Amino acid sequence: MKEMFQDKVFFKTLFALGIPVAIQHMISSSLNMVDVVMIGQINEVSITAVGLANQLFFVLTLLLFGISSGGAIFTAQFWGRKDTVSVHRATGVGLVFSLAGGLLFNLLAWFMPEEIITLFSQDPQVIELGASYLRIVGFSYVFTAVSIMLATAARSVGDAKMPMRASALSLGLNTGLNAVLIFGLFGFPALGVQGAAIATVIARLLEVVLIVGAIYSSDHPLKANLREYFTFTRDFTRRVLEKSLPVVANEFLWALGMTLYVAAYSRLGTDAYAAYQIAQTAERLFLVAAMGIGSAAAVMIGNLLGENRREDAIRYSRYLNILSGLVGVVLGVLLLVTAPLVVRFFNVSSSVQRDAMYVMQIIGLLLTLKMVNTLQIIGTLRGGGDTTYSLLMEISSVYLVGVPLAFLGAVVWQLPIYWVVALVNLEEVTKAIVGFVRLFSNKWANTVIDGMGDPH
Repeated sequence: MKEMFQDKVFFKTLFALGIPVAIQHMISSSLNMVDVVMIGQINEVSITAVGLANQLFFVLTLLLFGISSGGAIFTAQFWGRKDTVSVHRATGVGLVFSLAGGLLFNLLAWFMPEEIITLFSQDPQVIELGASYLRIVGFSYVFTAVSIMLATAARSVGDAKMPMRASALSLGLNTGLNAVLIFGLFGFPALGVQGAAIATVIARLLEVVLIVGAIYSSDHPLKANLREYFTFTRDFTRRVLEKSLPVVANEFLWALGMTLYVAAYSRLGTDAYAAYQIAQTAERLFLVAAMGIGSAAAVMIGNLLGENRREDAIRYSRYLNILSGLVGVVLGVLLLVTAPLVVRFFNVSSSVQRDAMYVMQIIGLLLTLKMVNTLQIIGTLRGGGDTTYSLLMEISSVYLVGVPLAFLGAVVWQLPIYWVVALVNLEEVTKAIVGFVRLFSNKWANTVIDGMGDPH
């Protein structure tokens, strides 16, 4: 540990990437969480409706994160060799699949909103409100697809600040528009959940415009004509997909597993799910540190492997695991301490506040494991191109441990929401054991771009 704290280059690189990435993840994920918090000032039905509607967005963002992370394995290693032509081509492959995913989910939100909400709740009010929100907010999905892909590519070439600034401005606009359109300020009609959806669409559009504008108004490494982005061979695409598809499958199946958790939680009733939604909103804000360190780790490890510095990549992976564990302890304690204060921001019954506090405290106790596991999957394993193992590690934990316990706890045993959440999080223990076995084997550290670079 002493050696880690004396490595100035390690911390300089980590802070240059990790802090902007963490802030950008927090801001980007906050765009939809702001809807939940502000709608939470109305009542339990509204917060549940928006929370359930955003399950579709949750699945989409993880699918997009999988596509962009898969592409980032290549962009980071190509950038390690300063091969900008191949960086553009790898980004172009990711953009094609990201846009296809965003469009598909947009169509689902427009044509099947009631059916989607009915998967989680039978409450007529929840279905009606959730569908009205989903039908509008679905138009933001294509914008989100482009911004996530370009933001991830920018981080892979060392520019983490630009997407952070774009997301910050977008969040500011979303918050202001939410206040105006949800509650009817300055002469605007009070649109409630529909107002929140409209604000999110406008904010997501601004985010993608700012990112594209920043790339093409400067000498950014991602600046290229469209032909250069989309001129890739079948073999190049195949090589990218071989490593990317397990990442996409990982994120999609994990998101589906989380959605199954929600289906189990919602069987306990609207109040129980409202408590979980409040706790999850807080949890996601705390987990942005894990996403920041993990995303920075993937870039750092990918760049080193691209430069053929395998031993340095392995050493940095050890440092990053130690650091994520230490940060997890600090944030876990902070979540435990602040839980009673956070729940007071929501206009819900005292029983919902109590249950939400208990769920947050359980999450706080397990936050260190969540931090380390996140680092292992999105940082170490993906940075080294070990995507198939990370897929098996995550999905086996979710579907063999988490999902069965969720339905046993909620449907069969009908436990309180906080005990069901505690059972589900036993998957993190399984995941940690499997992850550390792979970490110390060093089999994850691979250079995936050999034979793929620009011949010129």
